[in-house]
Amino acid sequence: MDKKLIVHKHDGKVMELAPAAGLNMAQNLFLNGAFQGVPLCSGMGRCGLCKVRYESEPPEPRKEEQQKLSSAEIKSGWRLSCLHPANAATIFLPEPERVVPRVSDKFTNELPENLGLAVDLGTTGMHWAFTIDGETVKSGQELNPQIGLGSEVMSRLAFAAKPEQRKTLSKLVTERLQTIIAETVPIEKLVVSGNPSMTSILAQDEVEGLSRAPYSLPDKGGKRVKLDAKLPEAYIPPHLAPFVGADITAGIVALNFTDAKAQPPYLFADLGTNGEFVLCLSEDEYIVCSVPMGPALEGVGISNGRTAGPGAVNAFNMTPLGLTPAVITADKPEQDQKPGITGTGYLSLCSQLLKSGVLTREGQFGPGNTPFAAKLAGKLTEINGTPVLDLGYEGLTLPAPDVEEILKVKAAFNLAMSALLKEAGLAPSDLKELILGGAMGQHVNINDLVATGFIPAESATITRAAGNTSLKGAIILTHNQEARDFASSLPARSKVLELAGSSDFGQKYLERMIFKYVY
Repeated sequence: MDKKLIVHKHDGKVMELAPAAGLNMAQNLFLNGAFQGVPLCSGMGRCGLCKVRYESEPPEPRKEEQQKLSSAEIKSGWRLSCLHPANAATIFLPEPERVVPRVSDKFTNELPENLGLAVDLGTTGMHWAFTIDGETVKSGQELNPQIGLGSEVMSRLAFAAKPEQRKTLSKLVTERLQTIIAETVPIEKLVVSGNPSMTSILAQDEVEGLSRAPYSLPDKGGKRVKLDAKLPEAYIPPHLAPFVGADITAGIVALNFTDAKAQPPYLFADLGTNGEFVLCLSEDEYIVCSVPMGPALEGVGISNGRTAGPGAVNAFNMTPLGLTPAVITADKPEQDQKPGITGTGYLSLCSQLLKSGVLTREGQFGPGNTPFAAKLAGKLTEINGTPVLDLGYEGLTLPAPDVEEILKVKAAFNLAMSALLKEAGLAPSDLKELILGGAMGQHVNINDLVATGFIPAESATITRAAGNTSLKGAIILTHNQEARDFASSLPARSKVLELAGSSDFGQKYLERMIFKYVY
């Protein structure tokens, strides 16, 4: 008899799955519905959300597991399923920690049936809005349904290399969109913005050109695409470069077709798992670039990370009592979830620790520069050989590897900003605006960006958070032909600045692995 993967679930139910060659255990469980809505780091071994217990003959623990799990857990058979192949075994699956989609209904009356649906398909999250002539009547945000098959761009592209797996990824999104529509009303128009990797996978395009150098676009966008027989054709805005996509084009549309029109020269940064940057020198001249940033800013792939939602900590203050968290409140008590820290919460935390001397510019833990700070620094311990700071709230901690993840994001942001300004011969003070979109552009405190060195101090007064510009632009593009014509003109007005391919990329990146802005 063929051996099976037997899964005993927390609710007493049992799943019998076939082993899956080429997949890890977490991916196999995800594809069979076990991890839907769970913000997995998908193979990095950092989030711990894919933890399972082998009932017999557990595999040898990996280094990541020895850092993440206690010796007692390892001895009892607990492992991180993303680090082990989907072989035959008998395992116990605890109740997953899911992220509940957030939906906002603005109309209480019956909705008309001539709605448009705008979708921002990010690598980590998916935001959507039903609109009538640009007015939002219902909106929502949730995890990208594909996240269990790769938490960042390159791992998602690796899974999408095979046509049948690309079809699986596309189907996860199209079926979710069909469900969202079925729970509302039928739509006439559909606009999907996103980076080239996400939209290419959605359209089931060949993605080899995005997976290895020299990078190229499988499709330039700017047209309607049939994604599924049960969905209307989707308009995907034009892409500007292999990693500067329709989401940035939609963002530029949002900055030009709203009352708060951006005035050049301005720098626009859409910050998610992939950082996309635009330096607008005039209405006819744009320089664009991208840098991989990872999912940390979206609360994924770090030890106590959480996507923004009820119960999550999105800011910290230092008081005589220690660190005081600011927690996102729930509309209903039952919405509260397990405590965790959002990406902007991590920035706030690092900012407070830097100011108090509990964290050094180099990203090391320090002794503190006041009696209160020294008391907090005294909570530094080691877990499995890794320095860990106890934050004194709901068991939350800050391990040293999480600080490193935030530093990587900072270095990438700093490098992109300084490289674009150098290319144009501008200083930060020459900009009229620094505009933030994406994950950082919704809740970030500008002072935290200065304290952690993301931006120079002189840019603080010109920096503004513009929220989800990709979704805002997609909403405009559902009904505004002038905006679509403008979007179609952007590729010809844009120059691509290659960063990762330059010979000194690594050196410049490492120089910026410090909590201080490097010019």
